[in-house]
Amino acid sequence: MNSSITIGLLVALGAGMAIGIQGTFINLLGQSMSPLRGGFAVHFSGAIVGAVMIGFVMLTNPNFKALQITPSIIFYSLIAGLFGMLIVMGVAFSFPRIGQVAGQASIIIAQLSIALIVDTFALAGGEPLPLDRQRILGLIIVAVGTYLLLPQQNQ
Repeated sequence: MNSSITIGLLVALGAGMAIGIQGTFINLLGQSMSPLRGGFAVHFSGAIVGAVMIGFVMLTNPNFKALQITPSIIFYSLIAGLFGMLIVMGVAFSFPRIGQVAGQASIIIAQLSIALIVDTFALAGGEPLPLDRQRILGLIIVAVGTYLLLPQQNQ
């Protein structure tokens, strides 16, 4: 593996750990307030933290260029914000009911399913990756593992 792939893998693993930790706090928010209010709280506090981070970069890096606001940036931001709210509300609602492990696994299988479609049809640019038996089998194995992680009802 080259260093670019290794760094990318390590950063992705770190992001995954951050998502897992965030899920714990969203779970706690969902139990103490409604999923809608919890989603708002997460996004509001995220906006404050993001503004502080941008301010820090602007102070420490004089070459930092201001963001050019375009209609596509506004559109993408609104769509991402909508999905961000749906994610946070979904986590806040589902994790207390199915647990952290099954909740995270459910999110991962859903992400993998969407990513498979995106890769197959090259919806994010690049060359399409063929939908072959190996990729389908991998997705099925993850789906079965996710099912096994769900809490079992006592009969």
